[in-house]
Amino acid sequence: MTKLIKFIILPLLVLTVLSCSEEEFLDEKSPDQLTSQNFWRNADDARSGLVAAYSELEARSDFWNGWQEGRPIVDYFRSDYVLPGPDASNYSHWMSIYNFNYTDGHIFLDVLWETNYKGINFANQVIANVGKMTAEQISEAEKEMIIGEATFLRGYYHFRLLTLYEQIITRTETITNENINKSLSTRSETWDLILSDFKTASEMLNFEISPENLGHANKGAALSYLGKAYLFKAGDESSSESGDYENAAAAFQQVIDSGIYDLEPDFGSLFNGENENNQESIFELQFKSADASSNNYTRLHAFVADWAIGGWGGIEANYALVEEMKQEGKVAENGLYDNRLYATLYFDDPYFNDPATNKMEGSTWDELIAETYGSADAKDNSAYFRKWLPVYVYNNGYVGVNVVLMRYADVLLMQAEALNELGKSAEAMALINEVRAVHGNMPALDLSGQEEIFQQIIHERTMELTLESTRFYDLRRWDKLKTELHGKGRTSFNADEHAYFPVPLSEKQTNTKI
Repeated sequence: MTKLIKFIILPLLVLTVLSCSEEEFLDEKSPDQLTSQNFWRNADDARSGLVAAYSELEARSDFWNGWQEGRPIVDYFRSDYVLPGPDASNYSHWMSIYNFNYTDGHIFLDVLWETNYKGINFANQVIANVGKMTAEQISEAEKEMIIGEATFLRGYYHFRLLTLYEQIITRTETITNENINKSLSTRSETWDLILSDFKTASEMLNFEISPENLGHANKGAALSYLGKAYLFKAGDESSSESGDYENAAAAFQQVIDSGIYDLEPDFGSLFNGENENNQESIFELQFKSADASSNNYTRLHAFVADWAIGGWGGIEANYALVEEMKQEGKVAENGLYDNRLYATLYFDDPYFNDPATNKMEGSTWDELIAETYGSADAKDNSAYFRKWLPVYVYNNGYVGVNVVLMRYADVLLMQAEALNELGKSAEAMALINEVRAVHGNMPALDLSGQEEIFQQIIHERTMELTLESTRFYDLRRWDKLKTELHGKGRTSFNADEHAYFPVPLSEKQTNTKI
């Protein structure tokens, strides 16, 4: 957003201040100052309010002026396939997430809770106030679109919170001094709100997005998340209702039948900033380089990249991931392993050790490892992530590489999972094979047993979605967290304590109804 928009939305921010110590400040009013009551004058104000609702996506605005410590820390470090990189031991707040010895006072727990609720409050302000606007202030078409997007965002923020915390507070009204204290909702109540918001948004929005609105939610995003919510609800121990898989499949099928999405042939281009907002993208965070005035940038690449390729060395891959991704052998049509492996990881392999091609950031594995760690053999059985790295990562400054939150391949694999649960094995396999062929250059499989197909779906989601913040939540809904984490040496994980984060201490201390 521009500086102008940042100043315009300042009146919206006052209602997100939750500390009681600010009440006297809120009572002081200037007669010529915009407030949340007189701000909503026209379509421009409505659009600016919507920008505020988008601004809290993935907690990118409050992690030390850079998005890299928002979603990835809590998702990557809890994954069974991620290890702390060589720099991680310098940061106790990272390591406590990895070691599962965090407390309810951890800064990440607090900031993720706070920023998602900021997003909810902004969305509620848009829904309530734009809903009151007259035809003279805003056209009916734009009014419906803005309310639809805000409703999607309210569902998204609640969904994100419910994946992180076992119980949360559902909020459908703007926060005031009268309703600021509210008890926790049951998971069933929260699922009802999330599903309702995604359904409503899908009915209000269209598939088409104008070029100036890239990054906004559309009907495809609403339906995709509606299906995902049903799928996650089906794997929730608190959910005993039937029909979730049917509802998930119905939502995903609408996305597929729309005909506006397709798989991108160049898998690596989905993550390196060279092919943004492409035909596979359904919901994508928009970033641009070197604009520190708006937090509209990322250093995710620096956090992901190892020292050997000029990064910070925040994470590296458990070598078990390489072994999993090599599982089928060199059966790709071009004689290599599944081609998604090479776009996801750097590892010691002829592919990355050919001086004629220099496919490892313009060099080879042996050369870079020797330069960084003393010898080419110093990092045997090591692997580093390639996803989210722009072409040549030596510049650790801010970059504008977009981050896709929902893409068509994920929809196809989730649909395959839903169909498999419904006993439609042939249809499920067709979708799996479509993704394998386009992104992996892999031959088709002919599987028919439900468990056999499910195991293949687990493999395909690893091949396709590693480092896209899905693994921990997939394992949890499949009831495989303990098995996979303990199997990779993460024995400090306790499912009763660590499957969800506790409600942050700050909320417990200030909310009199918890």
